Amino acid sequence: MKRTYIIVIIVILIAAGAFFYYQNQQQSKLIDYVEVRERNVIESLRASGLVTPNKTIELSSTIAENVECINYKEGERIKKGQTILAFDDDLALAEYEQSLAQLKSAEASFEQIKASIKEAQAQINLAQIRLENAQKLNDESLQAEIHQAELEINNALKELKRREYLYQNNAIEEKKVEEQQHTVDILQSKKAVLEQKLVELKKNRNNLVKEASEELKRAELSYQTSQKQYHVAQENINSARAVLNRSQEQLNRYMIKAPLDGIVLDNYVEEGEYIQPGMTLFTLGTEQLQIIISPDEKELNQISIGKKGYVSPDAYPNQKFEVEIFKIAPNIDADRGTIDVYLKPLEGNDVLIPNMSVSVEIISKEQKNIKLIPKNYILEDNKTSYVYVYDNGNARRQNIIIEKNYNNQVIIDQGLSTGNKVLNPNGISDGQSVLIGE
Repeated sequence: MKRTYIIVIIVILIAAGAFFYYQNQQQSKLIDYVEVRERNVIESLRASGLVTPNKTIELSSTIAENVECINYKEGERIKKGQTILAFDDDLALAEYEQSLAQLKSAEASFEQIKASIKEAQAQINLAQIRLENAQKLNDESLQAEIHQAELEINNALKELKRREYLYQNNAIEEKKVEEQQHTVDILQSKKAVLEQKLVELKKNRNNLVKEASEELKRAELSYQTSQKQYHVAQENINSARAVLNRSQEQLNRYMIKAPLDGIVLDNYVEEGEYIQPGMTLFTLGTEQLQIIISPDEKELNQISIGKKGYVSPDAYPNQKFEVEIFKIAPNIDADRGTIDVYLKPLEGNDVLIPNMSVSVEIISKEQKNIKLIPKNYILEDNKTSYVYVYDNGNARRQNIIIEKNYNNQVIIDQGLSTGNKVLNPNGISDGQSVLIGE
Protein backbone atom coordinates (compact mmCIF):
# COMPACT_ATOMS: atom_id res chain seq x y z
CA MET A 1 0.00 0.00 0.00
CA LYS A 2 2.83 2.38 0.96
CA ARG A 3 4.57 1.55 -2.29
CA THR A 4 1.48 2.48 -4.25
CA TYR A 5 1.37 5.93 -2.61
CA ILE A 6 5.00 6.55 -3.53
CA ILE A 7 4.35 5.72 -7.19
CA VAL A 8 1.31 8.07 -7.31
CA ILE A 9 3.36 10.92 -5.80
CA ILE A 10 6.12 10.40 -8.39
CA VAL A 11 3.57 10.45 -11.24
CA ILE A 12 2.03 13.65 -9.87
CA LEU A 13 5.45 15.31 -9.63
CA ILE A 14 6.34 14.33 -13.19
CA ALA A 15 3.03 15.66 -14.48
CA ALA A 16 3.47 18.93 -12.58
CA GLY A 17 7.00 19.36 -13.99
CA ALA A 18 5.76 18.75 -17.51
CA PHE A 19 2.96 21.27 -17.01
CA PHE A 20 5.29 23.97 -15.71
CA TYR A 21 7.77 23.28 -18.54
CA TYR A 22 4.98 23.59 -21.11
CA GLN A 23 3.75 26.84 -19.57
CA ASN A 24 7.30 28.25 -19.64
CA GLN A 25 7.72 27.31 -23.29
CA GLN A 26 4.40 29.02 -24.14
CA GLN A 27 5.38 32.17 -22.30
CA SER A 28 8.99 32.42 -23.60
CA LYS A 29 8.73 31.33 -27.23
CA LEU A 30 11.37 32.46 -29.81
CA ILE A 31 10.27 35.70 -31.59
CA ASP A 32 11.59 37.37 -34.82
CA TYR A 33 12.67 40.97 -34.48
CA VAL A 34 14.36 43.88 -36.26
CA GLU A 35 16.83 46.21 -34.67
CA VAL A 36 16.23 49.94 -35.19
CA ARG A 37 19.11 51.57 -37.03
CA GLU A 38 19.59 54.91 -38.75
CA ARG A 39 20.09 54.81 -42.47
CA ASN A 40 19.94 57.01 -45.57
CA VAL A 41 16.94 56.55 -47.82
CA ILE A 42 16.58 57.61 -51.43
CA GLU A 43 13.07 58.03 -52.75
CA SER A 44 12.91 57.57 -56.49
CA LEU A 45 10.56 57.14 -59.41
CA ARG A 46 11.16 54.16 -61.66
CA ALA A 47 9.92 53.95 -65.23
CA SER A 48 10.68 52.50 -68.63
CA GLY A 49 11.88 54.96 -71.25
CA LEU A 50 12.85 55.27 -74.87
CA VAL A 51 15.90 57.05 -76.29
CA THR A 52 15.03 59.41 -79.14
CA PRO A 53 16.79 62.27 -80.93
CA ASN A 54 16.08 65.66 -79.45
CA LYS A 55 14.66 66.64 -82.84
CA THR A 56 13.80 64.72 -86.02
CA ILE A 57 13.39 66.06 -89.57
CA GLU A 58 11.97 64.38 -92.65
CA LEU A 59 13.62 65.25 -95.97
CA SER A 60 11.34 65.16 -99.02
CA SER A 61 11.79 65.62 -102.76
CA THR A 62 10.50 68.69 -104.60
CA ILE A 63 11.24 67.34 -108.10
CA ALA A 64 10.57 64.27 -110.21
CA GLU A 65 13.88 62.65 -111.14
CA ASN A 66 16.07 59.55 -110.84
CA VAL A 67 18.27 59.11 -107.78
CA GLU A 68 21.89 59.21 -108.96
CA CYS A 69 23.74 58.51 -105.71
CA ILE A 70 23.18 58.16 -101.95
CA ASN A 71 26.16 59.25 -99.84
CA TYR A 72 25.08 58.22 -96.33
CA LYS A 73 23.59 55.06 -94.86
CA GLU A 74 21.26 54.58 -91.92
CA GLY A 75 23.05 55.11 -88.62
CA GLU A 76 25.81 57.26 -90.11
CA ARG A 77 26.51 60.74 -88.81
CA ILE A 78 26.23 63.72 -91.15
CA LYS A 79 27.21 67.38 -90.87
CA LYS A 80 25.01 70.33 -91.76
CA GLY A 81 25.32 71.21 -95.47
CA GLN A 82 26.69 67.85 -96.57
CA THR A 83 24.92 66.23 -99.54
CA ILE A 84 23.06 63.10 -98.51
CA LEU A 85 21.48 62.37 -101.92
CA ALA A 86 21.95 63.63 -105.49
CA PHE A 87 19.54 63.36 -108.41
CA ASP A 88 20.47 63.15 -112.08
CA ASP A 89 21.08 66.86 -112.79
CA ASP A 90 22.41 66.91 -116.39
CA LEU A 91 19.58 69.11 -117.75
CA ALA A 92 19.48 71.39 -114.74
CA LEU A 93 23.26 71.78 -114.82
CA ALA A 94 23.18 72.67 -118.55
CA GLU A 95 20.52 75.33 -117.89
CA TYR A 96 22.58 76.72 -115.03
CA GLU A 97 25.75 76.92 -117.13
CA GLN A 98 23.83 78.67 -119.94
CA SER A 99 22.41 81.18 -117.46
CA LEU A 100 25.88 81.75 -116.04
CA ALA A 101 27.29 82.40 -119.53
CA GLN A 102 24.49 84.90 -120.23
CA LEU A 103 25.24 86.73 -117.02
CA LYS A 104 28.96 86.91 -117.82
CA SER A 105 28.13 88.25 -121.31
CA ALA A 106 25.83 90.89 -119.83
CA GLU A 107 28.51 91.87 -117.31
CA ALA A 108 31.11 92.16 -120.10
CA SER A 109 28.79 94.44 -122.11
CA PHE A 110 28.18 96.48 -119.01
CA GLU A 111 31.92 96.97 -118.48
CA GLN A 112 32.34 98.04 -122.13
CA ILE A 113 29.56 100.59 -121.76
CA LYS A 114 31.12 101.90 -118.56
CA ALA A 115 34.36 102.36 -120.52
CA SER A 116 32.42 104.16 -123.28
CA ILE A 117 30.91 106.51 -120.71
CA LYS A 118 34.35 107.33 -119.36
CA GLU A 119 35.65 107.92 -122.88
CA ALA A 120 32.67 110.16 -123.75
CA GLN A 121 33.21 112.14 -120.57
CA ALA A 122 36.87 112.58 -121.47
CA GLN A 123 35.86 113.80 -124.96
CA ILE A 124 33.44 116.30 -123.39
CA ASN A 125 36.18 117.60 -121.12
CA LEU A 126 38.62 117.94 -124.05
CA ALA A 127 36.05 119.70 -126.25
CA GLN A 128 35.25 122.11 -123.43
CA ILE A 129 38.94 122.93 -123.04
CA ARG A 130 39.32 123.50 -126.79
CA LEU A 131 36.23 125.72 -126.85
CA GLU A 132 37.50 127.75 -123.93
CA ASN A 133 40.92 128.10 -125.60
CA ALA A 134 39.30 129.16 -128.90
CA GLN A 135 37.14 131.70 -127.14
CA LYS A 136 40.19 133.05 -125.36
CA LEU A 137 42.02 133.91 -128.65
CA ASN A 138 42.12 137.79 -128.55
CA ASP A 139 43.06 140.50 -131.06
CA GLU A 140 44.05 143.18 -128.60
CA SER A 141 47.71 143.16 -129.59
CA LEU A 142 46.86 143.41 -133.30
CA GLN A 143 44.37 146.17 -132.58
CA ALA A 144 47.10 148.03 -130.67
CA GLU A 145 49.56 147.57 -133.51
CA ILE A 146 47.01 148.83 -136.05
CA HIS A 147 46.27 151.85 -133.84
CA GLN A 148 49.95 152.55 -133.54
CA ALA A 149 50.33 152.23 -137.33
CA GLU A 150 47.49 154.73 -137.84
CA LEU A 151 49.23 157.22 -135.56
CA GLU A 152 52.48 156.80 -137.40
CA ILE A 153 50.70 157.21 -140.76
CA ASN A 154 49.00 160.41 -139.56
CA ASN A 155 52.31 161.81 -138.42
CA ALA A 156 53.98 160.78 -141.71
CA LEU A 157 51.20 162.44 -143.73
CA LYS A 158 51.61 165.65 -141.76
CA GLU A 159 55.31 165.54 -142.43
CA LEU A 160 54.64 164.89 -146.11
CA LYS A 161 52.37 167.96 -146.38
CA ARG A 162 54.98 170.12 -144.68
CA ARG A 163 57.65 168.99 -147.07
CA GLU A 164 55.38 169.50 -150.08
CA TYR A 165 54.80 173.06 -148.91
CA LEU A 166 58.50 173.67 -148.48
CA TYR A 167 59.20 172.15 -151.86
CA GLN A 168 56.63 174.40 -153.53
CA ASN A 169 58.38 177.37 -151.94
CA ASN A 170 61.73 176.01 -153.12
CA ALA A 171 62.84 175.50 -149.52
CA ILE A 172 63.77 171.83 -149.96
CA GLU A 173 64.60 169.49 -152.73
CA GLU A 174 62.01 167.22 -154.40
CA LYS A 175 63.96 164.24 -153.15
CA LYS A 176 62.91 164.99 -149.57
CA VAL A 177 59.28 164.88 -150.61
CA GLU A 178 59.75 161.58 -152.38
CA GLU A 179 61.50 160.10 -149.33
CA GLN A 180 58.62 161.12 -147.09
CA GLN A 181 56.09 159.69 -149.55
CA HIS A 182 57.95 156.39 -149.47
CA THR A 183 57.75 156.40 -145.66
CA VAL A 184 54.01 156.96 -145.82
CA ASP A 185 53.62 154.11 -148.31
CA ILE A 186 55.58 151.74 -146.06
CA LEU A 187 53.50 152.61 -143.01
CA GLN A 188 50.24 152.18 -144.92
CA SER A 189 51.44 148.82 -146.22
CA LYS A 190 52.30 147.74 -142.68
CA LYS A 191 48.84 148.74 -141.52
CA ALA A 192 47.26 146.78 -144.32
CA VAL A 193 49.22 143.68 -143.30
CA LEU A 194 48.11 144.09 -139.67
CA GLU A 195 44.50 144.51 -140.71
CA GLN A 196 44.69 141.34 -142.82
CA LYS A 197 46.13 139.48 -139.86
CA LEU A 198 43.24 140.73 -137.73
CA VAL A 199 40.73 139.49 -140.28
CA GLU A 200 42.41 136.08 -140.40
CA LEU A 201 42.60 135.91 -136.60
CA LYS A 202 38.87 136.54 -136.26
CA LYS A 203 38.09 134.02 -138.96
CA ASN A 204 40.34 131.39 -137.37
CA ARG A 205 38.84 132.03 -133.92
CA ASN A 206 35.34 131.62 -135.24
CA ASN A 207 36.32 128.39 -136.95
CA LEU A 208 37.96 127.04 -133.80
CA VAL A 209 34.93 127.94 -131.67
CA LYS A 210 32.61 126.33 -134.19
CA GLU A 211 34.71 123.16 -134.39
CA ALA A 212 35.03 122.94 -130.60
CA SER A 213 31.29 123.50 -130.16
CA GLU A 214 30.46 120.79 -132.68
CA GLU A 215 32.94 118.44 -131.03
CA LEU A 216 31.37 119.15 -127.63
CA LYS A 217 27.89 118.40 -129.01
CA ARG A 218 29.11 115.11 -130.47
CA ALA A 219 30.77 114.17 -127.16
CA GLU A 220 27.63 115.03 -125.19
CA LEU A 221 25.47 113.01 -127.57
CA SER A 222 27.84 110.06 -127.25
CA TYR A 223 27.70 110.39 -123.46
CA GLN A 224 23.89 110.46 -123.44
CA THR A 225 23.77 107.40 -125.70
CA SER A 226 26.21 105.56 -123.42
CA GLN A 227 24.12 106.49 -120.38
CA LYS A 228 21.04 104.98 -121.98
CA GLN A 229 23.03 101.87 -122.87
CA TYR A 230 24.31 101.78 -119.28
CA HIS A 231 20.77 101.56 -117.85
CA VAL A 232 19.83 98.92 -120.43
CA ALA A 233 22.97 96.94 -119.55
CA GLN A 234 22.08 97.15 -115.85
CA GLU A 235 18.62 95.78 -116.56
CA ASN A 236 20.17 93.02 -118.66
CA ILE A 237 22.47 92.09 -115.78
CA ASN A 238 19.59 92.09 -113.29
CA SER A 239 17.52 89.95 -115.64
CA ALA A 240 20.42 87.55 -116.27
CA ARG A 241 21.16 87.32 -112.53
CA ALA A 242 17.50 86.55 -111.79
CA VAL A 243 17.55 83.78 -114.40
CA LEU A 244 20.80 82.45 -112.88
CA ASN A 245 19.31 82.50 -109.38
CA ARG A 246 16.30 80.52 -110.58
CA SER A 247 18.63 78.08 -112.33
CA GLN A 248 20.70 77.81 -109.13
CA GLU A 249 17.60 77.20 -107.02
CA GLN A 250 16.44 74.55 -109.46
CA LEU A 251 19.89 72.94 -109.48
CA ASN A 252 19.96 72.96 -105.68
CA ARG A 253 16.79 70.86 -105.68
CA TYR A 254 18.80 68.10 -107.31
CA MET A 255 20.97 67.84 -104.18
CA ILE A 256 19.43 66.93 -100.83
CA LYS A 257 21.60 68.42 -98.08
CA ALA A 258 21.48 67.94 -94.34
CA PRO A 259 19.88 70.95 -92.61
CA LEU A 260 21.64 70.10 -89.32
CA ASP A 261 24.33 68.00 -87.70
CA GLY A 262 22.79 64.64 -86.96
CA ILE A 263 22.28 60.97 -87.71
CA VAL A 264 20.53 59.26 -90.62
CA LEU A 265 17.71 57.42 -88.88
CA ASP A 266 15.77 56.08 -91.89
CA ASN A 267 16.40 55.86 -95.65
CA TYR A 268 13.34 55.19 -97.82
CA VAL A 269 14.87 55.20 -101.34
CA GLU A 270 17.51 53.46 -103.43
CA GLU A 271 19.94 54.57 -106.13
CA GLY A 272 18.35 54.57 -109.58
CA GLU A 273 14.82 54.86 -108.20
CA TYR A 274 12.52 57.41 -109.86
CA ILE A 275 11.19 59.83 -107.26
CA GLN A 276 8.01 61.88 -107.39
CA PRO A 277 7.64 65.30 -105.74
CA GLY A 278 6.61 65.09 -102.11
CA MET A 279 8.07 61.63 -101.48
CA THR A 280 9.88 61.28 -98.14
CA LEU A 281 13.53 60.39 -98.69
CA PHE A 282 15.17 60.34 -95.26
CA THR A 283 14.53 60.92 -91.58
CA LEU A 284 17.35 62.68 -89.75
CA GLY A 285 17.76 63.06 -86.02
CA THR A 286 19.92 65.43 -84.04
CA GLU A 287 23.06 64.15 -82.35
CA GLN A 288 21.62 65.42 -79.07
CA LEU A 289 19.55 62.61 -77.55
CA GLN A 290 16.70 62.60 -75.06
CA ILE A 291 14.92 59.94 -73.03
CA ILE A 292 11.13 60.03 -72.85
CA ILE A 293 9.24 58.45 -69.96
CA SER A 294 5.49 58.53 -69.26
CA PRO A 295 4.89 58.11 -65.51
CA ASP A 296 1.42 58.04 -63.97
CA GLU A 297 -0.02 61.45 -63.19
CA LYS A 298 -0.08 60.44 -59.50
CA GLU A 299 3.72 60.58 -59.55
CA LEU A 300 3.82 64.16 -60.84
CA ASN A 301 4.79 65.41 -57.37
CA GLN A 302 8.02 63.42 -57.61
CA ILE A 303 9.33 65.12 -60.76
CA SER A 304 10.48 68.63 -61.59
CA ILE A 305 12.83 70.22 -64.11
CA GLY A 306 16.44 69.89 -62.99
CA LYS A 307 16.02 66.67 -61.03
CA LYS A 308 18.60 64.05 -61.85
CA GLY A 309 18.58 60.30 -62.10
CA TYR A 310 20.04 57.35 -63.95
CA VAL A 311 19.23 55.24 -66.98
CA SER A 312 20.27 51.68 -67.69
CA PRO A 313 19.96 50.42 -71.26
CA ASP A 314 18.05 47.14 -71.49
CA ALA A 315 20.91 45.95 -73.72
CA TYR A 316 23.50 46.84 -71.05
CA PRO A 317 21.70 46.44 -67.70
CA ASN A 318 24.93 46.72 -65.69
CA GLN A 319 25.70 50.19 -67.03
CA LYS A 320 24.17 53.37 -65.57
CA PHE A 321 24.31 56.88 -67.01
CA GLU A 322 23.32 60.11 -65.30
CA VAL A 323 20.38 62.05 -66.76
CA GLU A 324 18.51 65.25 -65.94
CA ILE A 325 14.89 66.34 -66.48
CA PHE A 326 14.81 69.30 -68.87
CA LYS A 327 11.18 69.33 -69.99
CA ILE A 328 7.77 68.20 -68.71
CA ALA A 329 4.75 68.05 -71.01
CA PRO A 330 2.26 70.88 -70.33
CA ASN A 331 -0.71 68.52 -70.18
CA ILE A 332 -1.67 65.00 -69.16
CA ASP A 333 -2.75 62.28 -71.57
CA ALA A 334 -6.42 61.99 -70.66
CA ASP A 335 -6.75 58.48 -72.13
CA ARG A 336 -3.78 56.94 -70.30
CA GLY A 337 -3.56 59.21 -67.27
CA THR A 338 0.17 59.71 -67.86
CA ILE A 339 2.44 62.66 -68.50
CA ASP A 340 5.45 62.77 -70.82
CA VAL A 341 8.76 63.69 -69.17
CA TYR A 342 11.94 64.45 -71.14
CA LEU A 343 15.44 63.80 -69.83
CA LYS A 344 18.81 64.70 -71.32
CA PRO A 345 21.81 62.39 -70.93
CA LEU A 346 24.72 63.92 -69.02
CA GLU A 347 26.95 61.02 -70.08
CA GLY A 348 26.89 57.80 -72.07
CA ASN A 349 26.28 59.30 -75.52
CA ASP A 350 28.67 56.75 -76.97
CA VAL A 351 26.39 53.92 -75.77
CA LEU A 352 22.89 55.37 -76.05
CA ILE A 353 21.39 55.27 -79.53
CA PRO A 354 17.97 56.24 -80.93
CA ASN A 355 15.05 53.85 -80.24
CA MET A 356 16.97 52.11 -77.42
CA SER A 357 14.82 50.94 -74.49
CA VAL A 358 16.08 51.97 -71.06
CA SER A 359 15.13 51.68 -67.42
CA VAL A 360 14.96 55.04 -65.68
CA GLU A 361 15.27 55.94 -62.02
CA ILE A 362 14.60 59.56 -61.04
CA ILE A 363 15.81 60.54 -57.58
CA SER A 364 12.98 62.55 -56.07
CA LYS A 365 14.20 62.90 -52.47
CA GLU A 366 17.09 61.76 -50.27
CA GLN A 367 16.66 61.51 -46.49
CA LYS A 368 19.51 60.90 -44.08
CA ASN A 369 19.58 59.29 -40.64
CA ILE A 370 16.03 57.98 -40.62
CA LYS A 371 14.54 54.98 -38.77
CA LEU A 372 12.81 52.26 -40.82
CA ILE A 373 10.87 49.17 -39.66
CA PRO A 374 8.70 46.71 -41.61
CA LYS A 375 5.13 47.82 -42.11
CA ASN A 376 3.73 44.49 -40.79
CA TYR A 377 5.46 45.05 -37.39
CA ILE A 378 3.12 47.97 -36.65
CA LEU A 379 -0.29 47.64 -34.94
CA GLU A 380 -3.05 50.19 -34.37
CA ASP A 381 -5.34 50.77 -31.40
CA ASN A 382 -7.88 53.60 -31.53
CA LYS A 383 -5.87 55.29 -34.27
CA THR A 384 -2.72 55.03 -32.17
CA SER A 385 0.18 53.21 -33.80
CA TYR A 386 2.35 51.01 -31.60
CA VAL A 387 4.90 48.21 -31.70
CA TYR A 388 6.29 45.65 -29.29
CA VAL A 389 9.91 46.14 -28.26
CA TYR A 390 12.10 43.66 -26.46
CA ASP A 391 12.64 44.71 -22.81
CA ASN A 392 14.72 42.35 -20.66
CA GLY A 393 13.00 39.17 -21.82
CA ASN A 394 9.54 40.64 -22.13
CA ALA A 395 7.45 42.21 -24.95
CA ARG A 396 6.65 45.84 -24.09
CA ARG A 397 4.14 47.98 -25.99
CA GLN A 398 5.63 51.19 -27.37
CA ASN A 399 3.49 53.89 -28.97
CA ILE A 400 5.04 55.50 -32.07
CA ILE A 401 4.41 58.34 -34.53
CA ILE A 402 4.76 57.44 -38.19
CA GLU A 403 6.13 59.92 -40.75
CA LYS A 404 5.17 58.00 -43.90
CA ASN A 405 5.36 54.69 -45.74
CA TYR A 406 8.38 53.75 -47.80
CA ASN A 407 8.54 50.57 -49.98
CA ASN A 408 6.59 48.22 -47.59
CA GLN A 409 8.38 49.82 -44.68
CA VAL A 410 7.55 52.73 -42.40
CA ILE A 411 9.61 55.76 -41.51
CA ILE A 412 9.37 56.37 -37.75
CA ASP A 413 9.21 59.98 -36.60
CA GLN A 414 8.96 59.46 -32.81
CA GLY A 415 8.80 56.64 -30.29
CA LEU A 416 11.83 54.48 -31.16
CA SER A 417 15.54 54.89 -30.56
CA THR A 418 18.52 53.46 -32.37
CA GLY A 419 19.20 49.97 -31.03
CA ASN A 420 15.60 49.17 -30.03
CA LYS A 421 14.60 45.63 -30.96
CA VAL A 422 11.12 45.69 -32.48
CA LEU A 423 9.34 42.32 -32.22
CA ASN A 424 7.18 40.60 -34.80
CA PRO A 425 3.76 41.17 -33.21
CA ASN A 426 2.17 37.92 -34.38
CA GLY A 427 0.89 35.96 -31.35
CA ILE A 428 2.36 38.10 -28.58
CA SER A 429 0.90 40.55 -26.07
CA ASP A 430 2.14 43.30 -23.84
CA GLY A 431 4.28 41.95 -20.96
CA GLN A 432 4.62 38.50 -22.39
CA SER A 433 7.95 36.78 -21.80
CA VAL A 434 9.77 36.26 -25.07
CA LEU A 435 12.96 34.81 -26.43
CA ILE A 436 14.86 36.37 -29.33
CA GLY A 437 17.63 34.96 -31.44
CA GLU A 438 21.14 36.40 -31.21
